[in-house]
Amino acid sequence: MKRKRKLFTGILILFMVLAFTLPVLAQEAEQEERPTANLSWSFYSKYVWRGYELSADSLVMFPSITISYKGFAMNMWGDMDTSYKGNGGENSDSKWWETDWILTYSNSWKKFNYTLGWIYYDIDPSTYDRASQELFTTLGFDVLLKPSLSIYREIALPGERWYINLGVSHSFPTIKREIFGYCGEQSLDVGAWISYMSINSSDYDYEAMHDGNIWAAYNIPISSYMTVVPSINYSLPLSNTAQTNIRNSTFNYFNRGPGTNTNSSWVYGGVTLKVAF
Repeated sequence: MKRKRKLFTGILILFMVLAFTLPVLAQEAEQEERPTANLSWSFYSKYVWRGYELSADSLVMFPSITISYKGFAMNMWGDMDTSYKGNGGENSDSKWWETDWILTYSNSWKKFNYTLGWIYYDIDPSTYDRASQELFTTLGFDVLLKPSLSIYREIALPGERWYINLGVSHSFPTIKREIFGYCGEQSLDVGAWISYMSINSSDYDYEAMHDGNIWAAYNIPISSYMTVVPSINYSLPLSNTAQTNIRNSTFNYFNRGPGTNTNSSWVYGGVTLKVAF
């Protein structure tokens, strides 16, 4: 637990230092192809992943750092829960319980773009005793609604596990407004997705149209490098099978026990600070 808190504190300090110093260094660098970095820090009312509620009655924070160069990128994403309730009987305390490592390669050709990637989910062993890994590919088209298809394949856990996501999105430029002396164009982003999930293992079988999500985010640039993004989401199951599966996998279910009347759809949101240079 102390190690997790030290990691969280260290990443917070690193985020603050990079956010305020690297943009200055970037202005001084020569205009040539070079590595880029993106930092973000999100504060959300709920952690929802693929329709599953992975927090309950707490503020969750998601720091993220991405380094990119010539199409290759490495990302670290974390989850800090201010009142963790993932294990029944465990004291509700702040807890850093997930760190994801993501390696990707992205490229494009005309209006077609693609990403190939690998994800390692480093999750607190008291919650899940086996680490998960996935290979994935995302295919997108730069046309109206920017449709994208993402396919994820689990490679560490036993059996065959697939998650397939089809999404659309659109950005609406709104106004230019001066904030803190910087005049940037604000925009409203909206989107939605639907998904299919299949799990076929020796001890568990599941196959259904799984989760859907409708979301909106408003981008407010406060400098040439920093953007504040409030957002809202609505997550829901896409079938009766998914509804039962999601209800039985929520943190409220873990905390209250079988027979509890838990939800399977949520409205949640938050705000993200993004720094890009």
